[in-house]
Amino acid sequence: MFIIRGAYHLWPKRIGFRNDYCMRCQAQRRSVAVRTFDIGHILWIPLLPVGFWRHWQCCECGYEPHRTPKLRRRLLWRGLYTLIVLSIVFWIVPANSDFAPGVWVCRIGGPLMAMIFAVQLFRLFRRPSLRQSLAKVEPAADTLCPFCSTPLVTGFGNRWSCPVCGVVRY
Repeated sequence: MFIIRGAYHLWPKRIGFRNDYCMRCQAQRRSVAVRTFDIGHILWIPLLPVGFWRHWQCCECGYEPHRTPKLRRRLLWRGLYTLIVLSIVFWIVPANSDFAPGVWVCRIGGPLMAMIFAVQLFRLFRRPSLRQSLAKVEPAADTLCPFCSTPLVTGFGNRWSCPVCGVVRY
């Protein structure tokens, strides 16, 4: 049975910003920390208040900057194994005259799709990791708040914050 579940993010408030590397944009971007009150739901019925949480969002695309939009490696491996097994099965089973064109499409298409999946898996291994990409990102050095253009004031250590909107530079 398919159960629809998720979380509601209520009362969003910007609480911080930093320079970050967005995996979806594949570039260095500004990301914003948004504090929300999260409530878990099942079938759109709010059930479990989880509390206040901080979520980071890319300013360009609006998604979480460290979440990759590509197909996950596990899904690609499962698809590759499934296509290999189906290709073997379609080559072992004799082609009946009722469904001969469909069998030949599966005999040729299965290995082709398996090769495409294998190429995608090899490309995943060559892509630089998030850790390597984050090492190239320069820390934010703004002296003005990017949201209200007020000069930032220094706080504890190297934390700078806006006295008007309360946003912290990370």
